[in-house]
Amino acid sequence: MNPVIRYMNHEDIPMVAEAEKLVLGHTLGEPTLQKELDENPFAHYFLLENQENQKLIGVISLWIDTPQAQIINLLIMPEYQGQNYSIVLMDFMMDYLKSYEVKEITLEVRQSNIRAIRLYEKYGFVQAAIRRQYYDNGEDAFLMLKRM
Repeated sequence: MNPVIRYMNHEDIPMVAEAEKLVLGHTLGEPTLQKELDENPFAHYFLLENQENQKLIGVISLWIDTPQAQIINLLIMPEYQGQNYSIVLMDFMMDYLKSYEVKEITLEVRQSNIRAIRLYEKYGFVQAAIRRQYYDNGEDAFLMLKRM
């Protein structure tokens, strides 16, 4: 397989919304994704896909407001989890953010998502705060921070 990363486009919106529902249990929704692409100058959405069959492997979305950036979502489709594709997306993101001279990156992650927390810690993120009852089900989020 030859994975490639590309910008998300309008035709990808239904697929990304379905991927968010499947992997994250909820979606930003097609109207919000549409607005992100059309109206949000800070939004940067990327897909990781199999170049041979264009099958979706993962998604990473960012807001960049130099010198800060925020990871909005990072997801890997279930059949590709555990195969280091999250590392592919994180490495890409780190290089991409360097081109914007980003000094600080934040993200929220479910406190129960130990795999994601460990991934972020490998990239130098540290827990900066707790957002109480952040998620729809009342679960807390860790606000994680990385200084570049």
